[in-house]
Amino acid sequence: MNLFVLSEVKVEYAHVGWSVSRSLEAVLAHVFQPTFIYPIGNRLAQQSMTIGEMLGLRTERVEFLGRCAHRLKPRYSISELPTLPQNSAPNVLLLLGMTSDFLYSVQALEPILSQFDLRIGYLLDGFDPDWLPPSLFSKFDQIFVLGQELAEALQKAGIPAASLPIAVNTASFNIQSAARWIDVISYGRTDAAVHQQLQQQFNQPSSSRLYLHSTFSKGDVFNSQEHDMLMCKLLSQSKISLCFEGSSLRRFWGSSPLLYRWLEAWAAGCTVVGRKPFGAGVAELMDWPNSAIDLPTDPAEVVPFIEALLDDPASLAENDRRNRQQCLRRHDWRYRIQQMLETVDLPIPAQLTAQIADLQQQADAVPELALLSS
Repeated sequence: MNLFVLSEVKVEYAHVGWSVSRSLEAVLAHVFQPTFIYPIGNRLAQQSMTIGEMLGLRTERVEFLGRCAHRLKPRYSISELPTLPQNSAPNVLLLLGMTSDFLYSVQALEPILSQFDLRIGYLLDGFDPDWLPPSLFSKFDQIFVLGQELAEALQKAGIPAASLPIAVNTASFNIQSAARWIDVISYGRTDAAVHQQLQQQFNQPSSSRLYLHSTFSKGDVFNSQEHDMLMCKLLSQSKISLCFEGSSLRRFWGSSPLLYRWLEAWAAGCTVVGRKPFGAGVAELMDWPNSAIDLPTDPAEVVPFIEALLDDPASLAENDRRNRQQCLRRHDWRYRIQQMLETVDLPIPAQLTAQIADLQQQADAVPELALLSS
């Protein structure tokens, strides 16, 4: 198979939200050695939306400015079209995007689009399917999305869609130390009441506990690759990771899919505490004991509840072992790639089969490597 990946990720993308895309691309590069194609976005639209954000306009107004700019100029362009091999292997196009708008980038490949034997789209975040015209979806033979509700909405519109939950590159988490010195880690979106309780209790000079949390309001970092490496290290040194389901976020439209922070926490061996996602099919993805532990609804009970968890190192160690084992067995990107290939009737490369077998062996060995949580 000759794989061409049309990717939304760019070197200058410094927002932490792109970590999930970078992890998938790293695995694709390891399995297929694909040709990556990075289209250039409409800079007029980007500038218009940036100005709208600086003026404090509502999200709907900012998006309207972008749509106006797109009417004046194509949404995406490609500096040089790739040359497709003429061998017997199928030429497969895989579009990978976070935003649904990135589906428009396939139009930049219009001169060679018919030369691909198969055209696949995979969107790694939520969106409203009504925002996109059916003619855009018709350019793809198969669309994958992160949740069942979204897949069903597309199917009702006659679009060949399937749910493919996001995953993680477990190879990024090389756990060596037996000591976990961070009691609780929280990053990005969190619960304000929970944060306030933990901050007041754990981060006072008199407390022996450490609550490590985000102290910035924007998601941009100096170096994305360095940030990803640091987060893997910090999670691997943490006992508890706070994770809260995302149905209140506009881009999910009330649905509650499995999100990347759960997968990172499992791969790192953290005990996951917060609010469980409740989307269709999610329970089956996290059906082992203590895959996620719901916090009490009363803020006054949060600190005693977490203190009790931290005071039970045997349970933390068991959660560590079980979460890492289940992640290795079920939630590495290689399993999702296999599912994708099976859905579109493409052969499974021998290298992918070998890497999945290796993941299973690593999972079987986890009990022997179980780490102390205190």
